[in-house]
Amino acid sequence: MTKEQRTSDDYYKESKRLRAEVLTMAEDLKGQPLRFVITNGITMNVEVTKSDLKTIVSKASRDNKFNAIKNALAKDIRGFLEKGQYLGWRSVTEGKHGESAYFAYFDREIGVRAVLAMRKMKNGGPYKPYAFIDEYGFSATEELLQKGNPL
Repeated sequence: MTKEQRTSDDYYKESKRLRAEVLTMAEDLKGQPLRFVITNGITMNVEVTKSDLKTIVSKASRDNKFNAIKNALAKDIRGFLEKGQYLGWRSVTEGKHGESAYFAYFDREIGVRAVLAMRKMKNGGPYKPYAFIDEYGFSATEELLQKGNPL
């Protein structure tokens, strides 16, 4: 089957397969988060937990192809951040994400545009991956971004 012949149902099945792989990976992080430092645009002490990966693969868009792509990207958060482009940061929307200080965004073009939202935890906590966003979902947020180092 060629790429042109793939259907939404094919992407749905691939998305579910990749989701299961990420959830298996997430089990390995139980009690032992993945920690690393990224210095791409900004310096971030990153922590990836089981809960973070579960959150990412549980957020589904209407596009089954993007769901498959974001689930594949969730398998290598570090690689995405190292190869991505830092876009900027924005404050937390009032009344939401009270545990977060702000969000930082990284962009990659991989057949489609994918943006990774990283949340900076309050009180000096680490950056944690929150969601992969497609270009349509991100377009509403993009104008709110501030360039440079956050806060």
